[in-house]
Amino acid sequence: MKISKYHLSTDILDEYDLPDKQILFSTRTGSSLLVDSHIYQNLLAGNFSSINEELIATLKDNLIIVDKNEDEFHTVVTENDENRESVDVLSMTIQPSANCQLGCYYCAQNHTKDYASEDIIEKYIERILFFLNSGKKYKGINITWYGGEPLTGLKSIKNTTERLLKICEERDLWYSASMVTNGLSLKGKLFQELVTQYKVRDFQITLDGLAESHDKRRYTKNNNNPTFDLIFKNIVDCTKTEAYQNKLGGITVRINIDKTNHSFVDPLLEYFVEKGINQYIGVSFAPIVNWGGNDAGKDSLTNEDFAKKEIDWLLYCFDNKIKFSSLLPKRIHYACMVERDDSEVYDAFGNIYTCWEFPYTDNYGGDEHKIGNLNNDYSTFDNNATLRNWSDVIKSGKTWCKECSHLPVCGGGCPKSWYEDTPACPEFKFNYKEKLILDYYLRESAKNEEIHISK
Repeated sequence: MKISKYHLSTDILDEYDLPDKQILFSTRTGSSLLVDSHIYQNLLAGNFSSINEELIATLKDNLIIVDKNEDEFHTVVTENDENRESVDVLSMTIQPSANCQLGCYYCAQNHTKDYASEDIIEKYIERILFFLNSGKKYKGINITWYGGEPLTGLKSIKNTTERLLKICEERDLWYSASMVTNGLSLKGKLFQELVTQYKVRDFQITLDGLAESHDKRRYTKNNNNPTFDLIFKNIVDCTKTEAYQNKLGGITVRINIDKTNHSFVDPLLEYFVEKGINQYIGVSFAPIVNWGGNDAGKDSLTNEDFAKKEIDWLLYCFDNKIKFSSLLPKRIHYACMVERDDSEVYDAFGNIYTCWEFPYTDNYGGDEHKIGNLNNDYSTFDNNATLRNWSDVIKSGKTWCKECSHLPVCGGGCPKSWYEDTPACPEFKFNYKEKLILDYYLRESAKNEEIHISK
């Protein structure tokens, strides 16, 4: 036996009232274990005979220890290939509009008042049917509505969804959808309609801090009008709808963060509590990077600074019942949609891409980055378009991912960032010790509501 290369560990947890304890995390299984520090030292030294059989079995089950002859990297990438091919959900991203009301400084898109026509919608359907008829067995269809601002193409969303729901009914498939929207047009009545009639169940809306910060970053194009108050009111109104109250749909507020607005995150979270929506919404914290190949990440926090601040924000969310995504990453078998041959992005003109950060941008708008156009014969399509070879890049060792203990839970991070020579490792890599501790106490708190996290 040997200790797995794909494991992580906290420091000794004396200062967290866990004397001589450490938490181990297996990135091959996404599971964590609290162990005595001397046991971990024995694992590192290969002294397995000094550890009782029951614990050895648990460590094996969680792949903290593995066969000494196993090539773990080969195992991981083989599992990735096999599981990626076995995915039975057809997932597509559709951008029904090239338009957006906002002029966010970090957005790399060029917006025009163009929307998916009836002809293009027909091509969306034809392409989806092409995959459904390919011989692979699918159980469902998942659509992500993206933009531009997708709600400026509401008619196209409704028409496309009606066609897809009919297909799913005829083929006994389930259907789900999510939407990334700026929230300007998402009134409560429309939220209710989209959730109940068009099966859009999850919405992501961005607020970059309170109005003082947000309105300097996410303003309207035509006259630089502020947008915070309107978007926030829409979010509140959505949470009051019957669909929201019955948990048929939900909203996650994304906060895009860099050096210029990180101080406004705490006031925004406090505002959620003050307005009484903290228990109804989720939040996610995202560093601003070079989206679409622009230079938006020039004011980014360092990975270490962002990771440290994220822990404080997560603690506040925990204490105030604001939902956030799982602290510990799960085992994944592909980094993102670019590795899936049957996962594509369609824009309002029928162009097909591998990544949703490509459409409407100067850097990636050229034909060399497209799979093709839905109006053209499929034989002309480039099935090896930009980023589709990410799995081969990982295997080749051209990146440091081959040697990284985080690979099974991150898949190499963002392929586009590597393509741009700006590797974007996940925040977990820089604050996993703190997240392992926080996750431990969160699980313990489920047993005892009085537990307090202290250091």
